[in-house]
Amino acid sequence: ASVFLSTMMLSVFLQVLARYVFHWSLPWPEELARYCFIWGSLLGAGIALERRKLHDIDIVFNWLPNKLKPFITFIVNLLALGFLAIFVVYGIELLSVTHRQMSSALIIRMSYVYCAVPFAGSLMLMSQFFNTIEKLFQLPIFRKKGKKI
Repeated sequence: ASVFLSTMMLSVFLQVLARYVFHWSLPWPEELARYCFIWGSLLGAGIALERRKLHDIDIVFNWLPNKLKPFITFIVNLLALGFLAIFVVYGIELLSVTHRQMSSALIIRMSYVYCAVPFAGSLMLMSQFFNTIEKLFQLPIFRKKGKKI
């Protein structure tokens, strides 16, 4: 993700330099920056999910009784798994739709750009799967009295 962010910043800097110092515009840096933003954002989301750095809205969750919290957490993880599975499936479908399209300035297939969706989605899906398994074993039905597995 940091490579895409660096490339995005460099291409935007190059475009600003070309426009305001040399008074001419390059056709490709804006498009490159946009595509790097897509890849960087999706990979960054996958990294944040894996490191559990995404923010939770827990105002309602904090009102729940402590006995219900593990079950609700597990259900939320299952819902996230379902969403990510849909994200990957439709991301793959997006590749077949955009494979013949070419970008206007870089002249690359748009499927290379949109490949970020199923790729990052698959990484997020795997990370969420392991997180869901971990939450499953935190449920009270898998615990012995006074001990955690």
